[in-house]
Amino acid sequence: MAKFIKFNVVNSAAASPLGPRESILVNIEDITTVAATGATGANAKTVIIGLTGRAAQALGYRTLTLTVSTSVSAAVNPTIATGAANPLTSAVRSAMTANPGGVTASVQLGVDQAAVPAQMYFRTAAYA
Repeated sequence: MAKFIKFNVVNSAAASPLGPRESILVNIEDITTVAATGATGANAKTVIIGLTGRAAQALGYRTLTLTVSTSVSAAVNPTIATGAANPLTSAVRSAMTANPGGVTASVQLGVDQAAVPAQMYFRTAAYA
């Protein structure tokens, strides 16, 4: 099992000092919960990672919230169908249980569940 989970945040419209691609590493032992928000259909979607651990608590962090988009340059909401497994939480849990043979496993988002599926990306990340 990996020690760290990597979230690749892609936003080609990011203004300086933020880059168009940022990697966020989270110690797998600090992850307590994985949840997704957003109604079914083409609505705003987020993944909320509950955090614990010395580093997170010292900085006052309790959660990492990642917004999901189907565009690398704009906020385009992905479509998630009712009654299907949530691909957002499934991607995070798959990375958590992966055995990559190294220290880091990356969360790989697939395509959304629209009539014409589109690749999903993590667009923003915020600690709270």
